[in-house]
Amino acid sequence: MIVTIHQPEHFPYLGFFQKMKKAELFVILDNVHYRKNYWVNRNWFIDENQNKSFFTVIVESKATHKNINEVMVAPEAMWKRKLLTKLKSRYKYDFSSFYESEKLIDINMKGLEFCREKLNITVPMVYASALGVDGAKSDLLVDILKEVNATRYISGSFGKDYLDLELFKDHGIEVEFFESNVTNYHTILEYIFGYDDLIL
Repeated sequence: MIVTIHQPEHFPYLGFFQKMKKAELFVILDNVHYRKNYWVNRNWFIDENQNKSFFTVIVESKATHKNINEVMVAPEAMWKRKLLTKLKSRYKYDFSSFYESEKLIDINMKGLEFCREKLNITVPMVYASALGVDGAKSDLLVDILKEVNATRYISGSFGKDYLDLELFKDHGIEVEFFESNVTNYHTILEYIFGYDDLIL
């Protein structure tokens, strides 16, 4: 079983889906701590003035003390109106239904499912939190992989810097380091709505 694992990012870049497509199972890493100023609650595109334009889901003030699957969005409506206006202006599409949930994980998963459908990706997905494992770093990853009977793990390229490769080897799991084939790192929405001609 070829498996890859990733946090549920917010309308992530093309490489996220390239890695997903290479696997036989995609594990949503939802049971780790939320990180501030990361890609779980925001992304970006280049606007008509060639400037980087972020669209951000504002989350509760206590988010950094919670796991991703526990994080609630901020109650204020202003951030949502601003985000929806920005997306509709850029893509001429009403994204309102994506942001109806009060939990960040639900918003992100609705976005991922939308993108998967548009990209014709049918790789099965499972939540790490549903597997009954815990821990941190390489130990958590290996426990997840053992639980789903993985024989090969597709890691991001930065995994070379922090993975305990001997631990994977001890459990008979081969590690492959994935290199994305992209020319930029903006949101996949640029590709889906025809602003980018990258190939999946």
